[in-house]
Amino acid sequence: MIKFFRKIRQNLLMKNKTGKYFKYAIGEIVLVVIGILIALQINNWNEQRKDNIKEQAMLKRLEKEFISNREQLLDKIQLRNTLIENCRQLLEYYNQPENIEIDSILVFISTIQPPTFDPIQNDLVSSGNIEILKDEELKQLLVNWSTDVIQLQEVEQIFLRFCEQRFFPYLNEVDIQRDMAYTYWEDAPKNLLESKQVKNLIPGKSKLITKTTNELLRDSKLEGKVAWALTLNMFNNQESQTLMKRINRILEVLDNQIKK
Repeated sequence: MIKFFRKIRQNLLMKNKTGKYFKYAIGEIVLVVIGILIALQINNWNEQRKDNIKEQAMLKRLEKEFISNREQLLDKIQLRNTLIENCRQLLEYYNQPENIEIDSILVFISTIQPPTFDPIQNDLVSSGNIEILKDEELKQLLVNWSTDVIQLQEVEQIFLRFCEQRFFPYLNEVDIQRDMAYTYWEDAPKNLLESKQVKNLIPGKSKLITKTTNELLRDSKLEGKVAWALTLNMFNNQESQTLMKRINRILEVLDNQIKK
């Protein structure tokens, strides 16, 4: 092709057709420019196609991650709902202590455990790969996601510290540790991520004198701790419901962006 164009130019010069030669030269330059532009456009199309493939793979990965996060968060909400209801029932026992069995109190107290949300966290924002995503709302939701999670985890930590520093030490002081441990492991399968049979290694309840039902239901310290556990978990579940809305919105946007 180059030899062909060179031959045309030589013929025009030999025939002393300078005007036509310049016109031809300009036309040749235009053709070269058009060729370069076409090559650049093809290259852009190829790069765009590669970016689209990367974006779709990223979107599908994010969808799996946030479905998993939603399932975990729902489990934590349900655990807290059980805890809240049990604390409420314990407070009802304080209001009406007649004919209450100590086993019922121990069962409810044993459920006062700190559930914590530990979601899958991706590195899209910190790595800069988030720029591959085209949808601006999705990018903003993902940028805000880490902050939203931290906000929930901060309020969860308040309850965790309460249990570690005040509630669990209190249980050690009132001499119901063995009975509490026995009751906890009797109920353990319900609190595990995977339901399975768990052998209770505590050989029954204590035969020593421990707190009676009346003593526990006259203990204002226990009453206050139960009320505080209920309050903190209600607050945690409010934050969890807000985070659940964020997850659902992220999944909606992902669903719209993923090519079926």
